[in-house]
This record gives sequence, structure tokens and C-alpha cells, in this order.
Amino acid sequence: MSKRVAQPRTKEHWRELCARQAPPRPEPVSRSEYDSWPAERRGPFDEQRARCNANPPFIKHPQILQVLAVLKPKLTQGRYSEDGTYHSAIINGPGHCGKTSLLKMIGKDYELAWRERHPGWAPPPGVSASEFRGDFLGDRVPVIYVSVSTGATAGMLSQAVGKFLHVPTPGRAANKWTLTDPVLDAMEAGGTELLLLDDLHMLDKIRDDGQEMNDHIKNLANHAAVTIVGAGILLEQGNLFTDGAPPRTRPGKAGAALNGHERGRAGQFGSRFADLQHLAPFRITTAEKQRTWMSLVRHFESNLILLDHQPDSLTLKHWRYLYERTSGYIGGLAMLFKDAAHMAMDSGAEALTRDILDSVILGHDDEVDYAKTKARRQAAAKRRAKSAPPASGQSTGTG
Repeated sequence: MSKRVAQPRTKEHWRELCARQAPPRPEPVSRSEYDSWPAERRGPFDEQRARCNANPPFIKHPQILQVLAVLKPKLTQGRYSEDGTYHSAIINGPGHCGKTSLLKMIGKDYELAWRERHPGWAPPPGVSASEFRGDFLGDRVPVIYVSVSTGATAGMLSQAVGKFLHVPTPGRAANKWTLTDPVLDAMEAGGTELLLLDDLHMLDKIRDDGQEMNDHIKNLANHAAVTIVGAGILLEQGNLFTDGAPPRTRPGKAGAALNGHERGRAGQFGSRFADLQHLAPFRITTAEKQRTWMSLVRHFESNLILLDHQPDSLTLKHWRYLYERTSGYIGGLAMLFKDAAHMAMDSGAEALTRDILDSVILGHDDEVDYAKTKARRQAAAKRRAKSAPPASGQSTGTG
């Protein structure tokens, strides 16, 4: 059994993620056939379908496709560029919109494509992840993935990259320079082309108002000859894109664009990194957006393996309820389906009914938003009841 790793911290963890396949789906059976099985046959079948219910496949919905369309030329330029100019980007948006999943998918697809272009480094078909670990790629590390820790400084970021590559730590007296130089050497030796930085909202923004960290990321991009793709929550509200200073407009000064702001010291990061604000909660304000949301519901519903669940019953009858339940966040929708599927199997209902969906407790924000939605509905119903004309023959007087 492969090791369970939530966030890859080393190149071996990353390679296991790249080798990970979707769980095999068991053949569908009827309730009567399942009831006729002995317990020793039901157990493995239930284990298999529980794993499938808990791991719905990644869906490339319209927001994802927009991000990929913008990133594709940047990744291509990064692969072939020889002048030291590398196009980088930040996937920016609210939490629970799938940024981390997308970042990992981008890295995995990039690495698998790299292996196809370099067949001499790739393992032969049928080789397991454990046998593959380090034996075939050796020191070649085309993709690095780092999840930023809370309050990470420039030195801590270099340490995280160094841990991924197994670069020895210089010791307690180490500073960001003695930490970074060996990391840059290791990235060059490993042929790294893509550096993925997740959870950028956790970076240290206090020291020099975040200027040191901004400089450090630019330094990695300049000296490591890599394309950087980052992800974080509502980064435009911080100082990441302004090098610790607010944008300034200085008419008449060199570097100030017409009707724009000065692209000087405080604008280097914002000039080099595209701010991709495509991932957001879904909306159902138009017929087209409603169809998009229903396609998401159908995606998760079609992945269910439950004995008595009617296909498309949620997509056609409860799509609006599922929207209100999750406020349009795909992360909340995925969690709702996963928890409800477990409860349906555990209770023997074997279908996602409205009662089961109602009994699932989602994250705090989802529950607060849904409570507000229900309160608005109840208030609107009371207003309609007050304004409705009395029924025929009903007296409105006091007698």
C-alpha cells in the first residue's frame, strides 16, 4: 500500500503523487445481488466503493480551463527560454475554490509530459511507485512543490525547497544566503523547470512589510531559471504584488505609464507575475451559469457507487439546494458528496436523500452562509403571506 501523504514535502513524496492512479471502480451490482453475498465478499466490495466515493476525479470546469489557457504559453516559454526571462503566475482567489488541487494537477501533468520527452529517465511500464522512487529519475527533479508554512521567512522558504531536494542544512548559524545558495545549485543540477509555491498567503508579511520575501521569490526565479506558479488566498488584499508598498502614481516621472502607476521598485513583483483571479465561487444568476453548476453536480453524482441511488436525481431535482448548501464553492460541494456518501453506506440507505444531505455538517463558513440563506427564505415567505389577499369568503374584519 502506498504511503498516505497529504502535502508532498520531498521529491519522493511528489513522485508517489505523480504515480498515484484513481482507485479502480467495482462493477455495479443490484441491491438483491449484494444482499445475497456473504459478509466476506461484501467487505472488500464496500472498501473499494468507499474509496471511490471519497476520491472523485478532478474536473476541468470552465474556471480551471481559463487558468490552464493562460498558463500554457507561460509554461512553454519557461521550457524554451534562454534569456533568463521566465513568465510566472499566481493563482489567486478565495479559499475552498480548488487552488491546491489545481496546482498539483499542473505540476503532475508537467512532470509526466517531461518524462515522455525524456524516455531514458522514465521507468518502464508496470513499475510501482516504491520501485520507481529515485531509481530512474535519479537526481532529475523537473518539478518542485512546496507548501508554505505559517509566517514563513525567506530562509524558511529556502529550507522547504532544500528539504524537498534533500539539501543538507548548514546549521544554526545559517542565514537566507547560506540556505539559498546550495538550494539554487541543487535546482540547477536537478534540471528543475517548474517551482510550485502553495499557500502564499501564509508568507511573512511583517519583516520589511513583505519586501524581503518578495525579493527572495524574484531571486529564486532569476537565479534558478525556473517558471514559478504560486497559489494563495486573496493575495491582492496584501502586499505581495507591491513589494510591501502601495501602488503609487507619480505623473511626469520616468517609469509611469500613461493613466497607470509607476512601475518602479514597488512594482517589480506585480510586473513579473500574472495575477490569475479566475477561481471563485460559482454563480447561478444566468441559465448558462446554472448549466455549469448542474454539470458540477452531475460530475460528483456520477462518481457515486451506491446501491439504490437514482442517477441524476440530485442534478435534476436538488441542484439549487446543493448550491445554497455550499454557496457555490466547489470545495464545499465535494465535501458534501463525500460525507453524504459515507453516511448513506453506513446507514444502509444506499442513496443520497435530502434527509442525509441535511444531516451533513460542513465547514463553519458553509453552515453560517446556509443559515443566512434559510433565514432570508423564511423572511421572504412571511412577507408574501402578509401581502397575499385573503382567501375567498374569509372575513378580514374583527367582528
